Amino acid sequence: MSSLIVDKCHYTQLALHSLLQLNGRHQKDILSLRDISELQAACNSLTPEIIFVNEDCFASDAPSGHTLRAVIDAHPGTLFFVFISKDNLNYQNYVPIRKNIIILSKSIRTTTIYQLIAHNLHLSRAGETEQSLDLTPVSLSRTESSILKMWMSGLNTQIISEHLNIKQKTVASHKGNIKRKVKTQNKQAIYHVVKLTDILTSGMFVGRTQPLRPASEPDEFTVPCG
Repeated sequence: MSSLIVDKCHYTQLALHSLLQLNGRHQKDILSLRDISELQAACNSLTPEIIFVNEDCFASDAPSGHTLRAVIDAHPGTLFFVFISKDNLNYQNYVPIRKNIIILSKSIRTTTIYQLIAHNLHLSRAGETEQSLDLTPVSLSRTESSILKMWMSGLNTQIISEHLNIKQKTVASHKGNIKRKVKTQNKQAIYHVVKLTDILTSGMFVGRTQPLRPASEPDEFTVPCG
């Protein structure tokens, strides 16, 4: 099984090669690619276990974004790590948006990426005590989804409360829940995660209370947040 890396940064490629080899992957099975077109071509002949993609390779180019989404849809059994490339977001965490898609910062601790790889390759090491990893895809309530859309459009708490006919304290509470689920207090980081989610999928899960279904089943409870 192969692992693919789509990142323009040579040093990031080297670091990921090292992490994958530490997790038992052979050098010959780790491929570095230049762009999403090369990724699509490689996936036509391979069944990769893990794919790392830097947002710089698709976020500002709509055709590349569409191609990456098609690759993700065609490989539900592959784990996709999507790196946020904007350094000024001050985001240092990871957010699972689907069972097989994790958005994460390049500033995240190397040990956390190491554990995420090991977890998803079902590896265990004698004597190691790993921190608990929350890999449940983010799901918003319908009210949280509505508030998020208005919040991202620039409306403040007072206007949102008037529009939804709820108290400002309630709006603030829902905003707090959104921040907790996306694992950041930074509004711009939340907006960026939502933007990437909309490119890669049909949007964040909304109103999803049932256990995750197989990847082959449609996401009938999803509503785009963009």
